[in-house]
Amino acid sequence: MAAVTMASVISVSLLSESEFGCEHLATQLGQDPGVAEQFKASFIKAHNALAPHPKSLETALKQNPAPRASTLLKPKYMCLTCADTCLSNERKAHADKTGHSFYMESRGRLLYCQGCEDFVYDYGLERLRSSPPESALEVAKKRRFSDSSSDELYIRSNATKRPCAKTGVRGLFNLGQTCYLNVILQSLLHDPILTTYFLGNGHQIHDCNANDCIGCAVAEAFADFNSSEKPEGFAALNLLLASWRASPTLAGYQQQDAHEYYQFLVDKLHASTEGHNDSHKGGCSCFFHKTFYGKLRSSVTCDKCGNITRTEDPMVDLSLDVQVQAKKRAMGGNGTSPPTLSGCLESFTSPEKLMADVYNCSGCGNTPQKATKQLRIKKLPAILCMQLKRFEHTFSVSEKLEGRIDFPMSINMLPYTTNPNSKVDKSRFIYDLSSAVVHKGKLDAGHYYVYCRQGDQWALFNDDQVTAVTEADVLNADAYLLFYNLRSLASPRS
Repeated sequence: MAAVTMASVISVSLLSESEFGCEHLATQLGQDPGVAEQFKASFIKAHNALAPHPKSLETALKQNPAPRASTLLKPKYMCLTCADTCLSNERKAHADKTGHSFYMESRGRLLYCQGCEDFVYDYGLERLRSSPPESALEVAKKRRFSDSSSDELYIRSNATKRPCAKTGVRGLFNLGQTCYLNVILQSLLHDPILTTYFLGNGHQIHDCNANDCIGCAVAEAFADFNSSEKPEGFAALNLLLASWRASPTLAGYQQQDAHEYYQFLVDKLHASTEGHNDSHKGGCSCFFHKTFYGKLRSSVTCDKCGNITRTEDPMVDLSLDVQVQAKKRAMGGNGTSPPTLSGCLESFTSPEKLMADVYNCSGCGNTPQKATKQLRIKKLPAILCMQLKRFEHTFSVSEKLEGRIDFPMSINMLPYTTNPNSKVDKSRFIYDLSSAVVHKGKLDAGHYYVYCRQGDQWALFNDDQVTAVTEADVLNADAYLLFYNLRSLASPRS
């Protein structure tokens, strides 16, 4: 009989927890009616007191010209018991001192349980605050699920208790048309090579004396992103301000190109490293040069005498002409099938005819000659960025190519190097996709979001909104920038 009684108690407990947002809310709302009503009143009061949206960065800077990056634009937490507000790192101390466990977050007005150390969702409370004022009291009185609802009974009977602590990924708050910065930073934050560098003995903030150092700002972002507490997004304010001060064209709230910002950021990270070589041509051995920079070889062959002129230049990415690929497929009768990344790479490395007015051959006495030009990759970086050039600008019109370009999860880059047919271990040239940046909208008005690999899973980052997605979702995206990582770092890549 005792065993039956114990089973009944456990069953009732589980039903109570599944009905409420968490076990702590079950205790707060499911016991004393007076305590429950007081909690609901505090919940609605906090909900109405908090602004639905955070202040803009511009307004905040006007009010405080010298803000502390650790507090500006950070979400605040209002205690539902005493209405005191605190930052995320101050919640535990407040709870230990007062015994108060529940807070409302200022940005999304989400309920946070300090006992669970997580945001919690409660069906009844959500109904309560989404109801008009005149009916809120009636909603509160109908807190318990209706026994006549088969769907709600099914949820109560089949819900299981889960660990409350949230682990994983974090979004980035949009500080005013800063989605271009967010997608690039998210791509870097999810890169294992850069994570090892910045969380190890990489850029040392306390040893750096440079003003508005981009390296310091990115290092702070890595530290913030990988902090022990990860339930909410954060603002990369220091990186934004350092970028504004480093480049007048970036300063302000106008829309920027994510590809151009990536190039800017890599160049500034390289410049932030002690002992770097500014010219890139003197064999720079700094971490960022080895990680981001490859080498591109251009070979021009004179059609008349066969003289070959070779030049080599550093590359931080590959800009692939999707327009050419799309037009070729349309002329070949394959206009319905999407362009492919491999097709774009083949076009990029294919021979190109030059007219005599653009090339003077040294073998022919520096006279104008027709020639053939070909680009090949001399050296591949550890992190390979490829831009799918969707934007075309002419004297008469500027347009964007919409639609999907097929790209793979893994790619062999050996066929596009200076030694495509060499007898080498092909595994040294295999790259795996780590991020895919998407641009939605028109040329002068659009929005960026990014898919990033998180361990063996994928997540969609739309500013501070994070959504779990499948590999198929990623491959169906209309990508603008693709980030690939070298699978093996044990061998040289040339």
